[in-house]
Order: sequence, then structure tokens, then C-alpha cells
Amino acid sequence: MIVKGRAGARVQECEAEFEVANFLETCFITDTVSNSKKDCREIMSGPILEAEQYRFGLAVVWSVKSDGTVDVDKNLGMYVKRLDAAAGKCFVSYEMQVLNSTPSRNMVLSESAFPMFSDIGRGWSQSFDRSDGGRHEGIEGLPLSNIFDAKLGWLHSGALRVIAKLSVVLGVEHQGPIPSAQKATGQQEVCDCLERLLTAGNGTDPCTSADVTLKVGDEQLKAHSLILSARSPVFEAMFSCPMKESTERVVVLEELDAASVKALLSFIYAGRVDRHALNTDDSALGVLRAAHRFQVNGLLQQCVDALASRFSVSTVAERLEVADLMDCTGFKAQCLEFMRLHIADVQATEAYARLVERRPVLLKDVIQVLIPPAAPSKRRRISR
Repeated sequence: MIVKGRAGARVQECEAEFEVANFLETCFITDTVSNSKKDCREIMSGPILEAEQYRFGLAVVWSVKSDGTVDVDKNLGMYVKRLDAAAGKCFVSYEMQVLNSTPSRNMVLSESAFPMFSDIGRGWSQSFDRSDGGRHEGIEGLPLSNIFDAKLGWLHSGALRVIAKLSVVLGVEHQGPIPSAQKATGQQEVCDCLERLLTAGNGTDPCTSADVTLKVGDEQLKAHSLILSARSPVFEAMFSCPMKESTERVVVLEELDAASVKALLSFIYAGRVDRHALNTDDSALGVLRAAHRFQVNGLLQQCVDALASRFSVSTVAERLEVADLMDCTGFKAQCLEFMRLHIADVQATEAYARLVERRPVLLKDVIQVLIPPAAPSKRRRISR
């Protein structure tokens, strides 16, 4: 018998489009300095490319003259940037395209297998320094004068469109012969044991018997106060202070549903949640409320990722309202970025009309992502 083993890099691919609406006017009013280069301006997307813990945004860069006017003779710049705060480096290969109305004229640029750290950008931008001490010149052969020339096809109803495809190396996998009784890793074994402890909580064995009851509707869910406290600062406060929950060992959860609380307990004990719990927006929102209520941030992020992957023009306004009410800044930023890219369609929905009526204060955030605030003391003009 031949025994086979296999090893290799585990790679995840992601793709996104970044559209800068009214690009000429955006260049006119934007004051965001790119990478501390005072003669460069940029507009950055939100985290629209994701691979596990890594999140990336796209930036479009242009040059300005000493008087602040846009320098149309300089090239367009473009780069990708890590927006997450995960420690260490990841290895990335990517391809970026500036889209033309004639696809055969698309400007395609690519780079392979380079290390990337948090808050670091990489690409073709005049706001970057070269290794020889000089400045990068941006995308060769694509000056802003060409971009602004309607006959050349770089603007699509006034918008600049950029597509990025990233391949992110997430680690190395080793697959050897798998025996009938597969050995779990140490971490997985701990999670499995804790999950069995949750399941055995109703037993009579003093080593496994639960000491807390979570009442959700008609259901009573048994749990262990020490584990809940270790995984949630809210539970920790409940059981360490002289509160009703700490003395009676009963927590009544009227604002949550049983399925969501079961998903919360599964994540607290075993670090995982049944995929069906996040398969629909309704169930994912329920789990999100539970994770937010008890400040279980790892589960909260999984809920946000699931909801963001299913954004639509008809629901994103409702999701923005939920994100704002929960003060979930990351979720809110993703909602606003999706709305910015699809604002005309979003504004035509009933959900947007309800948002305007119920939460008019959020319109300020929507407007800010559509039109970044300009410096009030300056008036800019496009010059050649």
C-alpha cells in the first residue's frame, strides 16, 4: 500500500471593485494627504477585500501643485493597503485594473508574493518612495489629463472604476495519512472537552453540573458561571458583583431568542458556531445582538462578516441603523461603504426612507462618505 502525504500553502483569493463617483469633482475637493506627501491626495475605500483576519482597502492617488490645484500632467496612482490590526505579516499577490469603456484598453498591473504588514500600503503611487530614494511616478502612461478626457473612456458616467484581485497566503497545511481515530490538536481538544461540558451541564455529576440557568422564553439553558465569566466581561460583572444574578444564579434574557443564545453558548465554550446560525440575515442579526449584549467580540465579528457578505441595496440602510444603535463602528463603516458605491439604488428603497425618518442624524455619515469634507478656507480649481 502506498501512503501519501501532502503539504503546501493555504491561499485565499478575494476580489472587489472600488468606484470613485464624480471623480473629477472628487479630485477638486479632497484634502486627504497620501502617505504624508503634501503634494499628493488620495481617497481610500473601506475594508472591501477580506481573507480571514486580514482586511484590505484600495486607494486612488493624484498629485497637486504648490498652490493646491490638481496637477493633470502627473500620473494616476493606485495602491492596496492592509486595514486590519492583526499582528505580523502576510504574503500577498495581487492584480489591479483601471477599467476603460473599451475593455481591451484596461490598464492592468500586478505584483507577486510580497510581505505586507498592518497599516502598510503597496502599489503604484507617487506618494511612495522607491528603494533608491526617489519618488514613484504612479501608473506609467496614465496621466490625469487622459483620465479627465471623456473621449478616452476612463470615466464611466463620471466615475473611476478599479478592480483588485488578491491572493493571500494564510499558512501552510500538512496532510498526512489519517488514522481511523484522528488525533485532534491541543487547542481543538480543549474546545471539544468544553463543548461536552456544556452538553453535560444538566447531569448530576458535581464535576460537570452547571450552576447557572439562562431563561430565554420557555427554555432554560444550563451553563457554568466560571466559563461564562472567563469569556464575557458582562457575565463576569454579573457573577462577581452583588447582583440578583450572582445570588439566584438565574439570568433572564427577555430581549434575545433561544437559538441566538445557544449559538452564543456554543461560541463561548467551543469557539465555534453552527454555520446554520449565520446562514440568513434574520438569524445572524439575532446572534449579533447576543454577541453585542455580552461583548463576545470574536462572535460579533463573525456575524458582521456574514451580514456584510450579503449586503443588498434593499437592506443596507436597515443594517446601518442596527450598526449605529449597537455602536458597532466596523459594521457601520462597511454599511456606509456599500451605500457609497450604490447610493442611487439605495436611496430609492423603502428602507432608506425609513432611515431618513427614524434616524436623520445618520444622513451626516452618509454624506461624509459620499463627499469628504473640504478645507473651508481653500477654493481649488483644475489647471493644466
